[in-house]
Amino acid sequence: MTSPEKLNHITRRRFLQIAGGTTFLALVPVARGCYALPSNGVRRGNLLFTALPYIQPGDNSRLIDGHESLVVAWQTESVAAKFEVEWGPSEHLGHRAAVAHTPRTSGDRGKMGFNYSATIPNLKLGRRYFYGVKCNGQTILKGFFTTRQPRGTSTRFVAFGDNSYGGQSDHRIAYQAWRARPDFVMNTGDNVYDAGRNSDYERNFFPVYNSDKTGPEVGAPLLRSVPFYTVPANHDIPHRDANRHPIVDFDKDPDALALYTAMHLPRNGPTPQHPTPTQGTSHKEEFLRCAGSRFPRMANYSFDYGDAHFLCLDSNVYIDPTNAALQRWIEHDLRSTNALWKFAVWHHPAFNVGDEHYSEQHMRALSPLLERCGVDIVLHGHEHNYQRTRPLHFAPHNLAKARAVGTGDRRTPGVFHVDRAFDGHNHTRPSGLIYIVTGAGGNNLYDPEINDNPKNWKHADDDNVEYVARAVSDRHSLSVFEIQGKTLYMAQIDEWGKTIDRITVTKA
Repeated sequence: MTSPEKLNHITRRRFLQIAGGTTFLALVPVARGCYALPSNGVRRGNLLFTALPYIQPGDNSRLIDGHESLVVAWQTESVAAKFEVEWGPSEHLGHRAAVAHTPRTSGDRGKMGFNYSATIPNLKLGRRYFYGVKCNGQTILKGFFTTRQPRGTSTRFVAFGDNSYGGQSDHRIAYQAWRARPDFVMNTGDNVYDAGRNSDYERNFFPVYNSDKTGPEVGAPLLRSVPFYTVPANHDIPHRDANRHPIVDFDKDPDALALYTAMHLPRNGPTPQHPTPTQGTSHKEEFLRCAGSRFPRMANYSFDYGDAHFLCLDSNVYIDPTNAALQRWIEHDLRSTNALWKFAVWHHPAFNVGDEHYSEQHMRALSPLLERCGVDIVLHGHEHNYQRTRPLHFAPHNLAKARAVGTGDRRTPGVFHVDRAFDGHNHTRPSGLIYIVTGAGGNNLYDPEINDNPKNWKHADDDNVEYVARAVSDRHSLSVFEIQGKTLYMAQIDEWGKTIDRITVTKA
């Protein structure tokens, strides 16, 4: 494994090995994990695939050797077909996984489709496994993946959010993510636009992150080997009720809330006391059958990978972060892990100097709890730019608006203690949490006035505290993290592969 400054310097020979130049006709290697048969599109034989097979993390949280599992999922039109999934520790495969499917409306076509999945069980940690998917006896895709790394193993992941909306920047970010050769993707929410529908995934997400071809103009087959984690966000909740509060209306969008039907994420969190609000009679039961126990359990979950632990939360405006039951689960989750590094991930930034979403500060209510439980870094999206704070401690002194669910003004004032000595180069041991907004994953950028302009990194409501160390809002970008024992490297890479920020964080 290499430090982030070397992530972009891949030799042409190595690049061709990864990208599968035109001389590589057969199998194209990708990351730790995948090769794919070349294809002319999403039609395999006589069957239309609305999502070619892709890897999902499945219901894994703690690291238990021999009990690891991964999900292979895909989607098709509603035409009868016989699928088989084979897997094994070598290309000879030798094991079969049971295939399940449920119907789900696909809005663009106004027709029903099928969501398929197959869970590959009882795997060892840190091992490569091969898989193949057959349709009516014909192999449509072959690949391999690497299971989660055990403690004491170097780990690399990429983080970004607010990405798949149909623009060229989506493809460039997917390509840069693939070039970084991550073990997994940690998305910070709004991973598809504009309304979190299944049709949005078909149109803007799967063709980019599960492309048959690789390049800055087309994306990459990242999803065929790399698990993709994400969190609920505001564009998953696109409608408004009679009081103008966010809600999902299945009468308006029959294929809404596809986060819970397209994704297969851990379900180790509690059933939310304030789940995503829904309304509408048509297609809601269909959604509930397809999502099963994933809705609403996937709203809050956690997982380990190598020496890191990730706490993933729903931060939408119907959430009350002061809720005692939620805080008890968060504290239990964070204190019960022995991971060396702890991350928290949610969509709405706790600390953000951009004007677009500045007032949505309700998740600041969790800062004292995260500090007590030893969290190191918090990742957000929502603001379509990149911001990194200095390490900070924060004590809220008025939580009234943090509790005001459903409102847009959730400002949460408090007292800041900012570590100005940490610079990530000469001084690498922070005092406090580092909050990173990595929401420049593809959609239109916000707040041009803050780009490399420290005089605009202050707000009177925060007593003009200078808590931001870096802000870039003139280009799309993603975060690349590499963890090597007690050292963490972070590099912010723009859509053309240039490093625009870099820090090192160390532990005693």
